[in-house]
Order: sequence, then C-alpha cells, then structure tokens
Amino acid sequence: MKLAYGYKAFWETANKNYPDQLRRGGPLDMYPVSISTVVNADHSDRFAKPSDRGWKSSLNSKIFPERSTAIGALALTYKGLMCLKTPFDLALYTRLIWELQPRTILELGSLQGGSGLWFADHMSVLCEHPGEVHSFDLHTKCIHENAKHALLTFHHVDLSDVAAFNEKLLMRLPHPWLVIDDAHQQIFSIFSYLNRFLVSGDYYVFEDGPMRADKGIIDGLQLVEQSGFLIDTYYTDAFGSNLTCAPNAWLRKS
Repeated sequence: MKLAYGYKAFWETANKNYPDQLRRGGPLDMYPVSISTVVNADHSDRFAKPSDRGWKSSLNSKIFPERSTAIGALALTYKGLMCLKTPFDLALYTRLIWELQPRTILELGSLQGGSGLWFADHMSVLCEHPGEVHSFDLHTKCIHENAKHALLTFHHVDLSDVAAFNEKLLMRLPHPWLVIDDAHQQIFSIFSYLNRFLVSGDYYVFEDGPMRADKGIIDGLQLVEQSGFLIDTYYTDAFGSNLTCAPNAWLRKS
C-alpha cells in the first residue's frame, strides 16, 4: 500500500523554511481551511451575469454539516500529495478540461504540488492536444520532489506582486486558458493583470474566497462582470446551487 506524503512532509518543510508563514491566519496556515471549519450543459441560460446570481450555497450547510466531513473532503491526496480539492470540484474540473480542451492551465498557489500534478495528468489524458500547466507560488520549497510531470512547471512568484509574473511567458502561452486561483492573495489585482492576456472563451476560477461572499468579493465580481466574464452555471450548479468551493466563480470570458 502506498502511503500519502500528505501533511507531515508538508509541515516539516514549511516549519523549516517558512516558520513565519505558519502563524494563525498566515498564507500557509491550513487550519482555517481544513480543520476549523445534473443540469443540462447546453441549456440556453447556462451563462449568467454575476450581478444576477444569489449567494446561497449548499456546500457547507448540506454536504459538509459536520466538521469531520469537511476535513475528510479537503484532506484527499493525489498520488500521495496534498491536493485540497473537494470531490465535487475535482469532478467539475475533469469535465471542464475535457470540454474546454485548454492548451494552458495556470494554477495560482502550488502548496505541495498535488493539484498541479492532478491538472497535468488530466490534461495529458483528456486533451487532444495537451499543452502546458504552470503553477505559481512563493513557497516553492514546500513542493514535493514527486510532483513532476512533463507538462508541469512550477514558478517561484510572490503572488502579492503582479509585477513578479514573467510577461514574456504569459504572452507566448497558447489558448484556451484555464486559470485557477487557489492562492487567496490579491485575487482581483491578479485577475486584472492576467485579464490583459485572456481571450474570448478562456476560463477563470476563484476558489474558496467567494464562499465568504463579503463586500470585497461581491464588489470584485462586479469588476469581473464589467471585464466581460459570465458565470458558467453548469459548473456552479451541477451538484446543486453553488455546490462548489468556487460559488459564482466559474467564469468564462465572452
């Protein structure tokens, strides 16, 4: 039986290299995330404006009513590496990769590298012309040595500073793009920057942050709407209204 590399290896690396980042509420603090706390795909009103949608979600209230259930879902590993994706979202990403046939996947937030490896594996299987997966994070020493794939590249980038991105790299990457923001750092500033490189049909997914549905998130999604993005309600509502870690935030550029 193969054992998960999981949390122990991650904490050992993080404690050694980024002790200041592990403080409660810090960018590597997983405690608030994982411990404390079918529709017809072709229907005519599939794409909706963010301003036309409510924020009611059954993710926490119905599917994760117990603390242990949430922990179990978010503690899933992939090839022994931390992935931190719910089973619902993994199923949705599988469908989107097949449907979109992305040539580029950009992942913001690498953690241990498990989700980047998952995206690379699924791109190689589901895409007729597999492209590239690029994962960005400041804490690259936390990426496990087993997170390797021919399509996958990790980049050491401070996501609090959009100027840290390699503009030449972004300009050469083929479309369609799928961008997944799971870093929770300056999410709308990064969106505004990356939107310069996005074209019609590209997708942008904001994970976790929209579950708060506070004023900052709602105002930010109004900016997204003004930038020509619509919510793909197949992905927000496939398992129930906003039953995803990205409520109202599976977005397609018009």
